[in-house]
Amino acid sequence: MPIKNYRDDLLVRLCDPEYSSYYLKAALDETLEDGNTEAFLLALKNLVDAKGSVQEVASNADISRQHLHRLLSGTGNPTLETLAAVLHAVGLTIDFRPVSEVRK
Repeated sequence: MPIKNYRDDLLVRLCDPEYSSYYLKAALDETLEDGNTEAFLLALKNLVDAKGSVQEVASNADISRQHLHRLLSGTGNPTLETLAAVLHAVGLTIDFRPVSEVRK
């Protein structure tokens, strides 16, 4: 049985907008729960890699390639405006929904 490369398989699945939205939402939920922003930025980097070149995504987000690289480095701290621009460049948006269960 041939062995699949997990990252290659992930990048293929992230080309599906529905899958990529759930993937990034799960990463954001975990970040909000444990404060690990590196995990969210890694998920965003995977999504950028799946959508094409960093240069292409940066251009579509109207930011420099270097800025996008710093943002995705794991220690980046994107502004809301930059995050929204990058999400738009990969075909996603920020979506707010009511909480289904009250957190304590």
